Amino acid sequence: MPLKNRFFLIGLLACLALLVAIWCTPFAVSHGVRWWISWRARQEGFTVNIDKIDAPFLRPVVIRQLRLRNAHDDTLRVDLTITDALFDLDFKHILLHRRGRAIRNLSIREMHGELRRTTPTVRAITRRGWATLHRMLPENLTITGSEMRIENGPTLVLLRNGFLSANQIEAGRFTAAEVIIASPWFHQTFSQLRGATHWEADHLTIAGVTLTHGLDLQSATADLSRLGNQHIGLQFDADAFGGKIRGNISHEWRSQHSNWKIAGGATDISLEQTSGAFGFADRVSGLLHAGNFTFRGNLAEPDRVTASLWSELTGLTWRNRTAEAIMLGAALYNRRIQLQQLYIKQQANQFTLSGEAAFPTNASGWLSPDFRGNISASIDQLGDFAALFGANAGDFAGKITIDGAMDTRDRKFGGHLMVDGASLTFFKTAIDNLSAKLNLKATDLEIEQLAMTRKNDSLSGQGKIDLTHEHNYSGTLEARLINLLDYLPIPRGAGEKANSIPADVQATIDSSKWDVRGVIHMPNSSPVSFTANFPLGIGTDWNAFRVSPLNITLNFPSIFLANAPQLFRPQIFSGILSGNISLSETLQHPHIDGDIQLLNGKLSGDGGSPINLTEASGRIASGGNQASIEFLNVATKDTDFLLRGEIDFQDTNNVTIKVNGAMPIFDLTQYPIGCVEKFELTSVPFTLAPTVAELEFRGGLFQSNWTIGLKDRSIQSFYTPDPNGVSRKFPLCFSGAGPERAKLMLAGLPRPEAHPVATPRPKKRTNRHQ
Repeated sequence: MPLKNRFFLIGLLACLALLVAIWCTPFAVSHGVRWWISWRARQEGFTVNIDKIDAPFLRPVVIRQLRLRNAHDDTLRVDLTITDALFDLDFKHILLHRRGRAIRNLSIREMHGELRRTTPTVRAITRRGWATLHRMLPENLTITGSEMRIENGPTLVLLRNGFLSANQIEAGRFTAAEVIIASPWFHQTFSQLRGATHWEADHLTIAGVTLTHGLDLQSATADLSRLGNQHIGLQFDADAFGGKIRGNISHEWRSQHSNWKIAGGATDISLEQTSGAFGFADRVSGLLHAGNFTFRGNLAEPDRVTASLWSELTGLTWRNRTAEAIMLGAALYNRRIQLQQLYIKQQANQFTLSGEAAFPTNASGWLSPDFRGNISASIDQLGDFAALFGANAGDFAGKITIDGAMDTRDRKFGGHLMVDGASLTFFKTAIDNLSAKLNLKATDLEIEQLAMTRKNDSLSGQGKIDLTHEHNYSGTLEARLINLLDYLPIPRGAGEKANSIPADVQATIDSSKWDVRGVIHMPNSSPVSFTANFPLGIGTDWNAFRVSPLNITLNFPSIFLANAPQLFRPQIFSGILSGNISLSETLQHPHIDGDIQLLNGKLSGDGGSPINLTEASGRIASGGNQASIEFLNVATKDTDFLLRGEIDFQDTNNVTIKVNGAMPIFDLTQYPIGCVEKFELTSVPFTLAPTVAELEFRGGLFQSNWTIGLKDRSIQSFYTPDPNGVSRKFPLCFSGAGPERAKLMLAGLPRPEAHPVATPRPKKRTNRHQ
């Protein structure tokens, strides 16, 4: 064949091959892209659905819709939908396996993604998958509409209506309608975000983003250059609330040990601007003057974790809590937390704590930390210092110094503490001087010395508290009080002066069982002596104490009330009170033996009293769970009442007191009434009013739900009586509570000298006999 014909044939075959390539390339590229995506997805445990792929010759490939989901929906859920993805393939790098990018330009019209991971250790894709993803990073990227939801345990990140364009030659831009970040420690929403972007050498930088008022992101750079080696990084620089925040975060998960590296620093951050930006309900002011934080490792593997923290707060004010400076320095390594210093300065108050503790292996370990360290405090304004920790500043005052060391290694306490105070106030109780020496031992807390003085009063003691499960305690206490009234919540009128009541009390405690005895010296009266034996464990509430066994004796041979302070209402101005009481068993079901007697009692009967009596005498004798009111003689200005009765206190939750009169008692109460707050005793010269046979009081001894019932002497009553024979019953509201408060009016026959006309004269009686 001539040479000329050969060249013509070769050219014709080349043209035919080119035409075949042009005709077959779109088909081959589209099916090749579809097959490769499906193959790689199956290798990583995903399923993929591709709607349509267009691959025109020498033009970008278009995937109309792609949906990627994980095959097994367990601890990891991935759901990604991409619409109208347009990209240019670099066949030279793909076919020849050269280094470089497989995709030159990538543009996505819509992208919706959801990632949920409940177990932090679960891996999304394999190492080979990360290498493939790294090779697919484009030279230029544009994502027009993006909706993303990422959940990692309790942390949630939402991106709504996001736009991103990144170019290696010119600046791109980033916008987002809303970004929400929610976690157990942080919750914030950022709206209408705008910034500039730059993409170079697998580093994506976003700059000039205003997150919120006072918080501007100067730059944030994501390092994806080692994504194929399962390593990413993030650097950021922000102007935050008048100061600066810089940070560097990197994460590597190539080996079986996931590793985080975090380093950050902050300077001159305004706490007031921070609290306002994040919507704190309480105003916080002050300055984070300096702070540094480093972390390396993974919290799931505490043996490999190292961390350090240093921060300094100045001018802190929160609610009524203030501090001039708070400095904290701590380090974590080899499962040990070293508290380098916790220093608090508050005007004249200074507190320093340093030491070392073991890093707990579980949540319960934080409640019983293994700690040893030193504590030192010099506090001249105790109220301000207590307010810093949430207490009421008005409940505390004075000066106190603390010095000592403590050790809780192997959950056993050890160490010592010295406490000295002057001019103190604890819960509004003044203490002139306080001195205590405490020793912390393996199984108990020993109070080697305790001494308190208040004016001429004193309290001293010593003992120990068992720190094991029983929490028993033992020791001795001795108190000497010049005036017992200073410690009783008794209101006194303006200018009222009461006689002092000295008291001496001694207590011996053995295994949480108290043996108390003491003497109270009433003015111009015989001493009042008492003894008490009862158990009182740590944490015992009132309900448990009421059913605990106890023994109490009280002996008061003669108390001249004219010289005694007026403790009750109606006030008793004179008379002699005597008695002897012995109480055993429990407070809820007591056994009481003894008697109480009042002779020639003169009462005030003023308008503030719940009953208008002027004189009273009586005697109550008790035996077992019942007592007898042998006599109770009371008088008003114009009549006398001679009463007797009985008391049933078998259950102190339901005490019954029944009182009846030797002389007729008349009911003058106008009906109906709602609640009785006062008794009005008067006289009546006629007997047309209903006659009361018995008054019955019912209620709990330690409660306020008392009632009074009246039993009518008449055979028929307008009101239907209850099973106890009570024809009328009213609640008592001496405390001022209750609806329709009123007086219960009872009357007796007038005293003869008060109504001489109604009493026959002796002269007429003599004449009648004659």
